[in-house]
Parts: sequence; structure tokens; C-alpha cells
Amino acid sequence: MVANEPQQAAHVAAPAPADGHVTLRPPCAQDGRRVYDAVRAWGGLDVNSAYAYLLACDRFAAQCSLAERDGELLGFVVGLAPSDTPHTLFVWQVAVAPAGRGLGLAGRLVDDILARDPARYRFVEAHVGPTNQASMRLFEGLARRHDAPFEAREDYPAAWFPNGHDAECLVRIGPLREQGETP
Repeated sequence: MVANEPQQAAHVAAPAPADGHVTLRPPCAQDGRRVYDAVRAWGGLDVNSAYAYLLACDRFAAQCSLAERDGELLGFVVGLAPSDTPHTLFVWQVAVAPAGRGLGLAGRLVDDILARDPARYRFVEAHVGPTNQASMRLFEGLARRHDAPFEAREDYPAAWFPNGHDAECLVRIGPLREQGETP
């Protein structure tokens, strides 16, 4: 391999249908820039580096999902599978474009990730600011849909962040039932 020669992406995005329907899919490396641009444009989230989103869309695609309509990015979830809790999906960031709000996309995106490997994930976790009611409703709804316990507790105090950042609560949902498992 020649230094500075671009690498071929491991997988590429399939073209989205142009029929007005919302499609959900795992991202690929070429989506990293789109996600980065969306975070900057839509607001409401801490903006990470473009490289962080490229890495998430490429190397952690199994824990991420994108929503598109007619090729337009409407929403995304960036998740991780923590090495110390391999049966947990940690939802790092969730965002929905103004054009996609009111469609239940945030919940559908998380469910899309869980449905791809239903035997893997027994828990969903996320950090949520105490005033972020939309995210709290998202995760409470996820717990209801999966008939799973929901808990939230302060995890990262405000003192651990730069000035002006609220404390973060750890939201934990689970255990989730495996497909076919009855309560």
C-alpha cells in the first residue's frame, strides 16, 4: 500500500428509494461527513470531530442507524457497545432533522439497531441531561415498547464538565426480552 493512498470503504451505502418513504439502515464510512454536518446544522448536541463521526459510521456501524427519505438524511443514532458490558447498547447521540420530527424516528432508529441482532443486546444505556425531556421520553417509550425496566440516576456531575454543562443522568433500560421470550 502506498502512503496517503485512500482506502476503499469496507461497505458503501445502498441507494435509498426515491418514493417518499423513510428508510432505516446502518451507516457506512461515506456517511460520516453527512452525520457531522447534520449535528452542526440541526443543533442541540455537542459537536464532536468529523473524524469521530467517520469512525462511528465505519467501525461502529453495527451500533448506529440512519433514517433517510429520498436521499435526505432525516435522523441518526450513534451507539457503541462498551467492552465491559458487551450485551449493552450505549446510545451516544440521537438527532432528528426538523423535517423528520413527529414521525417517531428516534425510537425507530434505536429499535432498528436492536432488531439487527436481538440476541446480543439485553440492555440499552445513554447519558441524558436532566432538562432533556425529549430524550427522557424517547428512552421511557423504548422501555415501554420492550416491556423492560427503566431507571435513571445521576452519573456524571456537572463539576466533571467545562463550565455551563449540566450533570448527566445514566438511563438504563433492561433487561430486554429476547425475541420469542414471554414476560
